[in-house]
Amino acid sequence: LLPIHLLWINLVTDTFPAIALGMEPAEKDLMKHAPRGRSSNFFSGGVMSSIIYQGILEAATVLFVYWSAIQWPVHNTYDAIHADALTMAFATLGLMQLFHAFNVKSIHQSLFKVGAFRNKAFNWAILLSFALMLVIFIVPGLNDIFRVAHLDLYQWGIVLGASFAIIPVVEIVKAIQRAMGRK
Repeated sequence: LLPIHLLWINLVTDTFPAIALGMEPAEKDLMKHAPRGRSSNFFSGGVMSSIIYQGILEAATVLFVYWSAIQWPVHNTYDAIHADALTMAFATLGLMQLFHAFNVKSIHQSLFKVGAFRNKAFNWAILLSFALMLVIFIVPGLNDIFRVAHLDLYQWGIVLGASFAIIPVVEIVKAIQRAMGRK
């Protein structure tokens, strides 16, 4: 990805949802949990392992989308194929961050239990970030500044499918962790 892509993802797809997550209502059974010990830190309780596997999952997904764009190209020239692959990787990472924001509403509980849409500020933040992501692909001139190619419906289908896949994968891992007794 280009530096401008990474800046855009950090500023747009991460900032607004992160601020809105700070307004997320507390989990209903929060006070039933024992307090953390003095020696515990932010990364205690499986947080570090979640960060690692979810980061690996996101990286693998983006690399798979990039690879698939090169393996099954829509265009014939190297430059067009590379531009499509780069654009698809960028779009996948940006949109996956938005979908993944739903997963981090709770570290251990299911998204369906905590409520996907109960925080209006979060919903608006996701919509705003999604709209801003789309603007750079649609508005003439911005696509040149961000060096993004025009994607067809097939390519957008891959991007959206790959981006959304993080929700069910993380939900399955959370369910396994709960079944094994990790909160």
